[in-house]
Amino acid sequence: MIFENRFQGRHAVVTGGAAGRGAGIAARIAAEGGSVEVWDINPDALAAIDTHATRHIDVTDAEAVQNAMEEANPDILVCSAGITGPNTTTWDYPVADWLAVHNLNLNAVFYCCRAAAPIMQDKGWGRIVNIAS
Repeated sequence: MIFENRFQGRHAVVTGGAAGRGAGIAARIAAEGGSVEVWDINPDALAAIDTHATRHIDVTDAEAVQNAMEEANPDILVCSAGITGPNTTTWDYPVADWLAVHNLNLNAVFYCCRAAAPIMQDKGWGRIVNIAS
């Protein structure tokens, strides 16, 4: 069920929004009256988006996230970027892959929330949704 204009006047940032769940969430927010800025690391996927503003960004870069969040000035943040890493046994799991998974799935979420929360506090309104699968 679509709620017409539920997000009217609200601006959302959706990380990992160029594909999968993030793309669906971005579309839903826009369908319900909000403006959306999709953040993703995949420039080809971003280039295919013509319905939302986009930003090519590595959300594991805390400084880049801080700067981008200040520019975006969101009312809503949806952190949906994530990776699973290789499907292998613990003893064969490469340490570099383990660190990459944690950097994106944990640290990047912290960076985004840390940068967005003060903006939303100053506005007196905001919503943050963190998704994991």
